[in-house]
Amino acid sequence: MSTSPAFRFDAARHEYVDEHGVVLPSITQMLARAGLVDDTWMTDESRIRGTRVHEHSAHFDMGALDIETVDPDYRGWVLAYIAAMGILQPKWTAIEEALIHPTLRYGGRPDRVGTLQKRHIVLDLKSGAPTKAHPIQLALQAILVSASHPLPAEHWGRYALYLTPRGRFRLEEHRDRRDFDEARRI
Repeated sequence: MSTSPAFRFDAARHEYVDEHGVVLPSITQMLARAGLVDDTWMTDESRIRGTRVHEHSAHFDMGALDIETVDPDYRGWVLAYIAAMGILQPKWTAIEEALIHPTLRYGGRPDRVGTLQKRHIVLDLKSGAPTKAHPIQLALQAILVSASHPLPAEHWGRYALYLTPRGRFRLEEHRDRRDFDEARRI
């Protein structure tokens, strides 16, 4: 992937700071301000689970995961990810890479960017239930990624990979072009 403009990403605070010290909104913040995020189910437990599943999945993709070291509380979700990758066989070009959009001035960290069956995609890992925010989140990620790629955002495949604690997964493609209208509105 090409690089985005100069910025600093503070992972602990989840902040995208441009070269002038301006804090840019994140995709998550934009979705929340638009009223698309229901934080009723966002508990400390679910946040920790999401973080751990993302970390272990990234380690798997980088060839650095020892499944025996994965906490049993998160192992099912990680095994679901491993099973999905075995079937899907994607080629990742970016894993959890922080980016900012040069003109729309927001930041995001798509979980995965790459190709699936020769199609450019963004993929978001989910360890919870589907929400109405997910298609818009993926549209914002596609817009973000396309800023440094010649393929327009609407031509990127947008996928949510829902993982379960029982080691199962479901891949959902978001195809509605109106998601981009909503993404650009917010």
